[in-house]
Amino acid sequence: MESETQSHEEGQSTGDKTGETIRSGRPLVNGSPIDEPTLELDPESPASILLQQSPRPLVSDPVSRTWATLLERPDSGNTDRPVLVQWVSPDSPEPPAHYHPKTETFKTLEGQLTVVRDGEPIQLDPGESLTVEPGHEHTFRNDTNEIVAFKAELPSIRMVKGLYTAWGLAHKRGRDEGGNFPGPGPVESLVIAADLYDETVMTMVPQSVQRVLWATAGRIARLSGATGITDGYLDASFWNRHVEQPELESPKDVTGESTN
Repeated sequence: MESETQSHEEGQSTGDKTGETIRSGRPLVNGSPIDEPTLELDPESPASILLQQSPRPLVSDPVSRTWATLLERPDSGNTDRPVLVQWVSPDSPEPPAHYHPKTETFKTLEGQLTVVRDGEPIQLDPGESLTVEPGHEHTFRNDTNEIVAFKAELPSIRMVKGLYTAWGLAHKRGRDEGGNFPGPGPVESLVIAADLYDETVMTMVPQSVQRVLWATAGRIARLSGATGITDGYLDASFWNRHVEQPELESPKDVTGESTN
């Protein structure tokens, strides 16, 4: 029998609004926020409290209408895995199904998160958690009409760097003529996927095909100038320039560190 963790902690918030809503997380264009996408935060909610405690800024993917903050990272000495707090909107698409050689744990903070493991949807209410064991196909989605917030213990910091690189490129590329964010180009996306292949394997294409793809097309893409995963997108100053930061109780300076 496979090992998993699914628990419920008493006293967790149900995600109901308890205070004044803060409208934030909008993309910044020339230093000014645009109208969409917007993250609405209740300052007293569990996820907002974690954001206040985070030593790093709020980041976003304007393509998938997703927001996150890196709460913990392995080189900080407190954990052997990165911990990401993430907000997904009702419009956020379901990421492609994939698997890892290490576990990944999801814990819902607000709303109801649906984790699909081996094709089976599992709803996680606030305080509930689920650990997906190595080699098991999974993805997640928001099946509700409200923002869902959850905490994820990811397999490695490289996975965080991959997400941040793709999201950062979306901000750098900006909006198209229709006012939408198209995200990274196909060549950039290919190289990022190639950099993550050995620890994040997509299941939509046979693994043997993916292995050939990353070994050939990925190499050609790099020759065209695509750089793949870049550590620079972990730099807080990038996100302070590109994402509107919420005015919470523990403000952050341009380095992303708490001023307390």
